[in-house]
Amino acid sequence: MLPGVQIQIISNDSQCDYRYAPVIGLLLLKDIDLLLGPFCTFCLAAVARYNRYYLYQKPIITSGAAANLEDKEEYYNLIRVGPMNFDIENMLLAIFQRYNWLPRQQQNLLIIYVPDDETQLHKQRDETRVTFSRLLRTTIENRFSHQHRYILRVKPYSATNKHFQSEVFRCMREEVRLVVLCADPDTVREIMIKAHELGFINGEYVFFNIDLFSSERLTSRPWYRKTDSNERNAAASVAYRALMTITLRKPNSTEYRDFSDKVKAAAKQNYSFEYPEEEVNSFVGAFHDAVLLYALAINDTLATHGLAGISNGSLITSRMKSRTFKGITGTVSINANGDRNADYSLLDMDKNTKNFTVVAHYYGNTKRYELVSGKVIDWFSKDNLPPPDVPKCGFDNSRCKKDLSEMAIYAVIVLLVLICVLSVLIGVIYRKLRLESELHAMNWRIAWSELEPTERLAARRRSMASQSSRLRERPSDSGAQRTQTFGNHQQEGEEAQPLNPTPNEQQQQDEDPAIAPKGSDVVSSNDSVETIAGVPLSQIPVAQLFAKTAYYKGNLVALKQIYLRNKRLEVNNKILMEIKRVKDLASDNIVRFIGACLDSPNECLVTEYCPKGSLQDILENDNLNLDWMFKFSLMLDICRGMIYLHHSFGSHGNLKSSNCLVDSRFSLKIADFGLHSLRGSKELKERDDSDYSSYRNKLWTAPELLRNPSTAPAEGTREGDVYSFGIIAQEIIYRKGVFYISDYDFPEPQDIIEKIRQPVGSQPPFRPSLSQELVDLDGERVQALLGIVRSCWHEDPNARPNFNAVKSRISRFNKDAESGNILDNLLKRMEQYSNNLESLVARRTDQYLEEKKKAENLLYCMLPKQVATTLMKGESVTAEWFDSVTIYFSDICGFTALSSESTPMEVVNLLNDLYTLFDRIIEQYDCYKVETIGDAYMVVSGLPGRNGNLHAREIARMSLSFLRNIFSFKIRHKPDAQLKLRIGVHSGPVCAGVVGLKMPRYCLFGDTVNTASRMESNGLPLKIHISSLTYAILEEIGGFVTTERGEVEMKGKGLQKTYWLHGENDNIVDPPTN
Repeated sequence: MLPGVQIQIISNDSQCDYRYAPVIGLLLLKDIDLLLGPFCTFCLAAVARYNRYYLYQKPIITSGAAANLEDKEEYYNLIRVGPMNFDIENMLLAIFQRYNWLPRQQQNLLIIYVPDDETQLHKQRDETRVTFSRLLRTTIENRFSHQHRYILRVKPYSATNKHFQSEVFRCMREEVRLVVLCADPDTVREIMIKAHELGFINGEYVFFNIDLFSSERLTSRPWYRKTDSNERNAAASVAYRALMTITLRKPNSTEYRDFSDKVKAAAKQNYSFEYPEEEVNSFVGAFHDAVLLYALAINDTLATHGLAGISNGSLITSRMKSRTFKGITGTVSINANGDRNADYSLLDMDKNTKNFTVVAHYYGNTKRYELVSGKVIDWFSKDNLPPPDVPKCGFDNSRCKKDLSEMAIYAVIVLLVLICVLSVLIGVIYRKLRLESELHAMNWRIAWSELEPTERLAARRRSMASQSSRLRERPSDSGAQRTQTFGNHQQEGEEAQPLNPTPNEQQQQDEDPAIAPKGSDVVSSNDSVETIAGVPLSQIPVAQLFAKTAYYKGNLVALKQIYLRNKRLEVNNKILMEIKRVKDLASDNIVRFIGACLDSPNECLVTEYCPKGSLQDILENDNLNLDWMFKFSLMLDICRGMIYLHHSFGSHGNLKSSNCLVDSRFSLKIADFGLHSLRGSKELKERDDSDYSSYRNKLWTAPELLRNPSTAPAEGTREGDVYSFGIIAQEIIYRKGVFYISDYDFPEPQDIIEKIRQPVGSQPPFRPSLSQELVDLDGERVQALLGIVRSCWHEDPNARPNFNAVKSRISRFNKDAESGNILDNLLKRMEQYSNNLESLVARRTDQYLEEKKKAENLLYCMLPKQVATTLMKGESVTAEWFDSVTIYFSDICGFTALSSESTPMEVVNLLNDLYTLFDRIIEQYDCYKVETIGDAYMVVSGLPGRNGNLHAREIARMSLSFLRNIFSFKIRHKPDAQLKLRIGVHSGPVCAGVVGLKMPRYCLFGDTVNTASRMESNGLPLKIHISSLTYAILEEIGGFVTTERGEVEMKGKGLQKTYWLHGENDNIVDPPTN
């Protein structure tokens, strides 16, 4: 508003009572210039009618009252900045016209409303919402039937009146396909669930709900009720696919979010009301825009009529009409009648996320209905097209001819049944023949010649690289390639080993399987001209590999050795069927089986390769920090993989952390399941019971399987898999290795197995440590988590939960990851891994950065920052001419005598204290300290960064600050002595540049430097001596107090007129003498 105009607020509550509101309006209108409100339609109508007959006739602005109050002669001086019912009616009409739902001879629109007696039975219903629904229903009914010639059916609906319900759904079935709901959200939900139960959610009906009052959180999932059952929520989610919601277009600007935060803070501070985690309702923003509209009208009135115009309510009201301005809710357009042309959005449910999102907008100012780019409305039909408002055959099937006799219909039905039976038989036979063909096709079999082991490729890569360029040579100190091995993990320098070693060597093999990324993620035939087996040399890995690996058709794959009792494997139907079952498995949490090589002596299974290794590798990596979100995600991945495996294949039987692998996207996958005929007999796999690794591999095995190894199935049991998950979960929680026991430092696996096999009396079964004190998680969640783990390793297999139950319970701890999509979860995991890598790199580079910072700071101390930055970039710094700078010189009078009376250390302390003080002062001004020589101090302004004529002002202010501080400066060893500083200042041109290499200095050259030095030497103690050129610049700038000293004889300069600088404005440091 214009300066000097203030707004005073007087408030009162009409309680939405149309009898009470006029009384309040009469009391307020005599003391106010603007009435803001009421919001309720009936209250506003009464006040607006009386306003014409009041003496004051003040403007009335509201964001409510969407009903038919267009007659401004009756509703005097009324401006409405909220949504209007006629805009909603226009939007519905635009939608109907867009999808060819035009007036027909048959009834084609049903309006469902809640009767008044029903709303009175439910006092908790919002009175404003009820009133709005009633008036909106009346508006649509009148305009659509009389103005637009639609044939309507208007029916009441009551949750307690069965007759109303049956009449509504009879009308839907026999007369209409388009339904408009004028009801509160709970009633809308009941109607939709009932419609779903009666079969109306079939793609033939379209429901429109008009909801302007619900929050964004409620309108995004209106079908969900936390207090309702899962079954009804599921039914509602299906029913709402046929429903579209019309609501106000939500502001999404930064200004509105800031405004929303301020409203929340004010509500909490002034009224102790806390908003939920969302923006405030648009109606609140509309009241803000109402005040803004009034302020604009006041400004216009003051500009044309002065203060006298403020009391003219009709004049101010006219200034608000036919106006468009930028408000907090967006662009506000007020028409000539004083009503806002509001914008609306059409919401439709995304069938994947089950959230309602904006699919179209209606612009009230232009009356345009436009779809949102990239959005498609879900019409809940096979072809996803909008249904017709009248069925193809009509509501009574009168449009379809019945030319078939009843016998012909029966014949067709019988024929269709016969065709179906024959089709099933043919399908069964075809599937059986196809299965036989697939089993004997052996497309899973891979020849050893098709595999290129990575160690062999690495050796050839080194040979070809050394021949192609000396730049690629990597000689070691001993003249040969070094070999470094970590268990079964092999690096580039290793010699290729036989895939199937001797029996003694077999005992040293690790059983970790692995996975491989897709070919597009590993190699590209266009990356290099030099390739081996179709693999570019530059893509052959040189980092650590977590298993025996090879390249197969350009993809990096993992090789898993096959243990065979006989040298020759006979492939029978049992093995073929087992391979097919494994090969057909496809899940994001299951390792993909590629095939098998049966060429002796290189028998192996070929699977995907996992570049991040196993879960065991990750848990044992101390450099990798895993937060609880990550840990829960790993547990959930195991559950998902096991759920799929149990449902599609069977039990695992060998689930452990080394068989849970992590790919490049940090998604965990289950490996080493099935194919027991190929993996070898149980005896060969377990080898000798006295073997340490054999006992350690049994730490994940369920007790019932350990006690009866001879009768335990090779594929294990589902309950045993759940027990194994419990052991893995304890590994993830503590990260202290498998079967961590706090009372034992390094327990032997054999001892642990014996204690599990043979429990002692009534003592609890022997299990790993699971203490709440050792888990860094809040109390409620840690108790629930430990309860899940204990239930998984329960002694009774039948008491253990299945993986569906385990996943459901763990999902509650990780709701953010579960509720998001796959990409969100992937990004969170990659962000966690990236943060770990960043932390590791930061720790290892701290020292380097510290040293680099010290070197840069030293260079900044020696040279100006701009010059130092140029030098650090490797660029040369050339000498530069400056037309005008100001140079400061100072020294200490009597310094020689003072030095002779002081020790060297006292002199050093004196100069250090003084120059430290000066250095701190210089930082406040645009000045650069050139050098200090003994007691001499040299400063310049105006270079290397030019600042016009401001250099004289900066030096003058700095000199005054020096002189002011020198009066209070204390010499440590002579506290009573006054240090006498003599200052000289001169302005003029100079040449500046960097001189020297070993210890570069930024030096100034020119007569201006000599003159400034003469100004200092011809000055007086505790005085600031300035030249005539400096004086002229300061006079031009203004504000400085100077006095003329007169002409002074200077060596090599002759007589020079000089001046004393005393201060700036009222800040006088050196008072002038008469």
